[in-house]
Amino acid sequence: MTLTKKLTSVAMLSVMTTSAFASEKTDLAFDKLLTTYKVNPKSEQSYCYTDEKGKLQGTNVDTQVRLASVTKLLTTLWAVEKKGVNYRYETKLYIKDNHLHIQGSFDPFMSNEKMLFLVSQLNTLGYTHFDKITYDKLIQIFPGAQAHSDPYPLITRDSNGRNLKQYFNTATWSKVFKAEYDRLASLAKKDRFLKSVEFSADVVEFADKNPLVADVNAVPADVKVLTLASPEMYKYLKETNVKSNNYSSHTIFLDLGGVSAFEKYVADKFSLTADKIKLWNGNGLPTSISGKRYDNYATCAVMAELIAELKRVTETQGKEIEDVVAVPGNDRGTFANRLNSSDLKNTFVAKTGTLMHTSTLAGAMSTAAGFSFFGIFNQTTDAVSAKKVQNEMVKNIMDELGGPKVFGYQIEGFHAYDNKENVKNFNLFDEEPETDFSVIDGDLK
Repeated sequence: MTLTKKLTSVAMLSVMTTSAFASEKTDLAFDKLLTTYKVNPKSEQSYCYTDEKGKLQGTNVDTQVRLASVTKLLTTLWAVEKKGVNYRYETKLYIKDNHLHIQGSFDPFMSNEKMLFLVSQLNTLGYTHFDKITYDKLIQIFPGAQAHSDPYPLITRDSNGRNLKQYFNTATWSKVFKAEYDRLASLAKKDRFLKSVEFSADVVEFADKNPLVADVNAVPADVKVLTLASPEMYKYLKETNVKSNNYSSHTIFLDLGGVSAFEKYVADKFSLTADKIKLWNGNGLPTSISGKRYDNYATCAVMAELIAELKRVTETQGKEIEDVVAVPGNDRGTFANRLNSSDLKNTFVAKTGTLMHTSTLAGAMSTAAGFSFFGIFNQTTDAVSAKKVQNEMVKNIMDELGGPKVFGYQIEGFHAYDNKENVKNFNLFDEEPETDFSVIDGDLK
């Protein structure tokens, strides 16, 4: 399906002048690579980058192009702006006698790792059985959330209930599920998971309202309130981009408000309308509506503008763009087998994208001439050839800007729960064991 459409106006970066000034050298290189690797038609191939003066260079910079998973950079920008890099999803646990109520937060990583960690932590606190577990509409449990590249799963109240019943009834765990618990425990810091757990729950059901607390601002004295806090948002975004996680990216997008809210965001802040950018989802997969396919699209010029803004707004919050976007040559993920040579290590950040008829690459380069924001968009069914064009264009652009400049970066690693040290609980037990809960609005990290 052909999406390409030439725009009548030029979308510019805030740091740019009023038009794109094509670099003869890189334009010739792009044209030659398209010919060499037979990536056609040339009218549907686009690349762009900002030069040492912040001016936009490139070919077909204002042509609409499918974004594929490069979409995740836009979800990342929106999340950093609206939530902040240090935002944490907080899942509240209300406990009275043998009744647990779970108040969700639309956390995008309520996966096997996080839920089994929760079971272990509750065991640490002395809980082994609940007569009843209730849960609200904001909990979003997906066991495979940390390694998801398929279309968005169907998550319902019933599926949430089935998953909770499985997690909290250890006697029914299969050998495979027990092995999964052992695997996740082995990846954790010492003493983060108990060696073995024992739990049971009689009834697990949905509750439209919190049955234990009528007013969350006036919690009765006989109700304990615990908090399962997520890692900071920047860690979620980094993991999402490194692994190109379609589930977490779209879940974050939905939590931010979805399609209409994103349209308002880019219109209000960047004066961008649907002729320049349109997202149907937060991950870049095709969307089907009444049997018709719709793809996310933007222009290379718009993507350069928004990636520049991602770098700026991330820095204003005390982080760097490499804290939320993959670093080829160091972070593996989608860059395990490309652009990972030693001369490029720790010199740029990027996101890849691949669909049946689309191959994309976009990000930011650290060069001798300064940071450059770039995109390379190939609309073709030959993804292998397109990636060769992109890989060589990265080097061409780097050379044009004086060569790569290394920045400091170290991999942090990722867990769906916060992997910091435990905090002491002074209320629940006489012996004051170390735990991740405190009795009133405590944190499980």
